[in-house]
Amino acid sequence: MNYPVFIFHELVLRFADVNRGIGKYISATIEGGECLINTTTGHIKVALSMLEKQYNDPKLISNEELQQLATGFETEYR
Repeated sequence: MNYPVFIFHELVLRFADVNRGIGKYISATIEGGECLINTTTGHIKVALSMLEKQYNDPKLISNEELQQLATGFETEYR
């Protein structure tokens, strides 16, 4: 599926609520069943199922899921 860019922006905003160091959305690539979202300060890996939830019903993403992913944020670029 081709996801609209607002999905990535929304996820980054939600992650930034948990981890202020995440920065702002730059780009995203989907490969091998996961999405790599690049931000102004690094990158974060997100499962396609998370993109689906954000697109179809963002309330399905728990705060715990957001927190777990936000702590996996890496400040190195790929």
